[in-house]
Amino acid sequence: MGSVNYGEADLIVTFLTRELGLLSALARYGRRSRRRFGGGLLSPGAMAWYDFTLKPQSTLAFVEKAEENPRVRRLPPDPVVQALAAFALELVRGFETPQNPASASFSLLVRHLGRLARGPDEETARRAALEFSARYLQLAGFGPALTACLICGAPAEPGASGWRWHPAAGGLYCPRCPGSGRPVPPALLARPGETDPPWPPLLGRGELAEAETFFEDLAAHQLGRPLKALGVARRLFSRP
Repeated sequence: MGSVNYGEADLIVTFLTRELGLLSALARYGRRSRRRFGGGLLSPGAMAWYDFTLKPQSTLAFVEKAEENPRVRRLPPDPVVQALAAFALELVRGFETPQNPASASFSLLVRHLGRLARGPDEETARRAALEFSARYLQLAGFGPALTACLICGAPAEPGASGWRWHPAAGGLYCPRCPGSGRPVPPALLARPGETDPPWPPLLGRGELAEAETFFEDLAAHQLGRPLKALGVARRLFSRP
């Protein structure tokens, strides 16, 4: 899995690998080499095989060639799907680190991009992206506590109203306790004994937007900077 930074002729590609976590690689003349890259590294949405070399003790690999994998679907050209895929890559790139194996993260990302590649409608794509965000943040160790009130410990019950959440707190406030925050969609409350709610939750359209905002803000709070791709996707969403 990779994302690309463009230079005048060369490209720096960031890979997520199972064995080495994040890996940066230089693709010499990656924007125009037809012999190795078919006229440039493959367009967004294409699934490809990349050959690269990494010298011992080096932190920068070198991309030798890229070849599209015809057995894996491209992402559809739908700009919403493309933006949601970019958000997933941006999220992973923000939390993963070099030289830290990322087998579980890799598998989760592959599964998610595979779902998007099947060309879902906008709402299905958004729900898939929400599920990926929640599961990935849980895997990265930053998932919110959705089982009980942070102050009094009262258990959360699915469907209960009046609960609030705050990204900086990473959890919930019950209706009886003070604390700032936005209303939490009742379907995201976990049952006692569960570590997170069942997925996919039954969210209305407004609740879906609220949940998207919460997980985006939670990731941005942990990273210390805003994420851009979901904002792009949000501007593309069709209006009710």
